[in-house]
Amino acid sequence: MATPINILEETGWIDFNRQQKQSGAQLLALTAFRDRQIRSHWLEPDGRVVSATFLCRGEHFPSLSPHLPEVAWDEREIHDLFGYIPVNHPDLRPLIRTPRWPRHFHPLVADLARTPVWEDAEPDNPAREVEGEGVTIMKVGPTHAGIIESGHFVFSIMGENVLHMDLHLFQNHRGVEAALQGLDLSLVPPLVSRICGADTVSHQANWAMAAEQLAGHQPSETLVRQRVLLLESERVLSHLNDLAQIPAGVGFQVANQRALAMKETWQRGLFSLFGHRLLFDTITPGWTATAQMADLITLIDDVNQTWRGWRTFVEGHHGFQDRMRDTGTVKRGDADRLGAQGVAGRASGLAFDARSLSPWYHDLAVHTSTDAHGDVAARFRVRLDEVEESWRLLRKLATKLSQESAQDVEWQPPQDLCGETVAFTESPHGLNVHVVALENGKVTRYHIRPATFRNWPVLALAVSGTAVGDFPLINKSFELCYSCNDR
Repeated sequence: MATPINILEETGWIDFNRQQKQSGAQLLALTAFRDRQIRSHWLEPDGRVVSATFLCRGEHFPSLSPHLPEVAWDEREIHDLFGYIPVNHPDLRPLIRTPRWPRHFHPLVADLARTPVWEDAEPDNPAREVEGEGVTIMKVGPTHAGIIESGHFVFSIMGENVLHMDLHLFQNHRGVEAALQGLDLSLVPPLVSRICGADTVSHQANWAMAAEQLAGHQPSETLVRQRVLLLESERVLSHLNDLAQIPAGVGFQVANQRALAMKETWQRGLFSLFGHRLLFDTITPGWTATAQMADLITLIDDVNQTWRGWRTFVEGHHGFQDRMRDTGTVKRGDADRLGAQGVAGRASGLAFDARSLSPWYHDLAVHTSTDAHGDVAARFRVRLDEVEESWRLLRKLATKLSQESAQDVEWQPPQDLCGETVAFTESPHGLNVHVVALENGKVTRYHIRPATFRNWPVLALAVSGTAVGDFPLINKSFELCYSCNDR
């Protein structure tokens, strides 16, 4: 639960948020509400969550972006979905809305029972491009080869050199937050579970935590361990996939195929253990899916038989290591300025890992891997370490759970649950945050701030100054989730 802060005036609003950043706090979310309130939540280094609120003057509020560049997208999103105007924002181009949206249509304050009349216009928003003699504009997407989701990238290039990359995401924006608004709390879990397939356990855990916090319900230690076990199982799945895609970005097919085989073995094991390859519907308030701990240990051992030789192989391949080194570098200062999360931040020297401040991990002593180089090689190495750390945690959890009694009787949240709270977990991509407000058992506001939302601008920075041919490799080293971001 956040410590309440009084509604602030313009100077106090800016000063509070700047001071939080300077003190080393992590921005959890910047959230708008229908009553013209803008609320910031911060996670302080001691684990406390504090918040501040600004009440829009008419439709206007002071932009934090000139002082905190990491909120630039948050404020653009608020402008698109609510119509509130961040005054002095440096780049208030549409982020989500397209020229086809009616001029005064803002979906999170509109009556969605009435279908808007879409404009007859081209769908693309204006791109920020570099102008000058010899500059070529190259567009990639939004449709891509393979089965990845839609993303549109506009490159300004000179020869093979990338001068700037402009991101045009939200090609498949589904309006998840609008869909959640007004839902009975019993209908929330299936939708939250399907925000995306890469961080689904993290999203499910956030909703369960939020509902339990609002109800004042304390889950048992056994239930918490079972949830952490699922979170770490998901982290391994995501990282194995990403570790396969990075060598694919340079045509290193032997490494790619062997890693994909490990990922498939792990995913089949998750299906056998929990009943779903992507771990959908495994956590709800008061309940968590369970598995046989002996079978989990067998799965870890099976994958490790391939893993040990594979890691030695890829780390000893000089051509592969040379190709990753000094490519797509993000300096520590830039990572901090843009709020880089998860592997993207830790590979640039930022030591933050939300697990270290989560009470769910209080007795596990998570070892955080960091690397100061900030390049593709660093992001690859941090993932290698994190897979092995997750396996260590899973073994520890399995030992504890095998010694404990069965899960408690399933708990159901009260049907008239009310209140507002914030919940967070460390997803495979980084800090994942849900801000939840309920009234009489129905959602009045559900704001989802995934780590990928923070990391896309970091990726754009990493690509600038590189060669066009570096983009697939850099992109795969971040391997960001479109679905989480676009939601």
